Amino acid sequence: MKKKIIFYLGIIIMLGACYPQGPEYYEDLDLVYTNYDDQYDFMSKGTYAIPDNIVKVTGDLAEGEDPEFVKEPFNTQMLQKMESNMTALGWTKTDDPANADLVLFPAVWTNTTVYYWYDYWCWYYPYYCGWGWGYPSVSSYTTGTLVMTLVADGDDYVEPTRTWTAAANGLLSGAYNASRVTKAIDQAFEQSPYLDIK
Repeated sequence: MKKKIIFYLGIIIMLGACYPQGPEYYEDLDLVYTNYDDQYDFMSKGTYAIPDNIVKVTGDLAEGEDPEFVKEPFNTQMLQKMESNMTALGWTKTDDPANADLVLFPAVWTNTTVYYWYDYWCWYYPYYCGWGWGYPSVSSYTTGTLVMTLVADGDDYVEPTRTWTAAANGLLSGAYNASRVTKAIDQAFEQSPYLDIK
């Protein structure tokens, strides 16, 4: 009987090692959220501006440090995908934000989640506590969030006003995957039909 229990416990331990807690694939964490000001008249507008670099939001920004930016070629790939979506929706890009109806501000940040747990088999088989054992396990994953915000400014506003926001979460993992990021950008614009001014 004791040998059987040890055998089954061994199987459980091996299965637990193969499937640690947490998501199995980064794609399992992807999520695209959009929101907009339903009082804003997008159809009466037609131009937008966008920065040349995507800023990385870090704790250093709040402390007055110089901002970091997304590295190339990823910066250009993401900006081009945003611009192609805006063009497809009928918007015209202008280089001077002062002459644009809206400014598209992109930014990213990353988060690392760490799982730590400790299993002690005595908990499951209290009768055998005399020979129970335990082992610690640790796993982690990094996710990133891309935020795109359309901001209106000018004489009609006391201060800059957010008219549209899109957040794509779960991206920008340790191994950058261009297809996942561009797919999420496309999805953000696809689920925002009110931006179509054609």
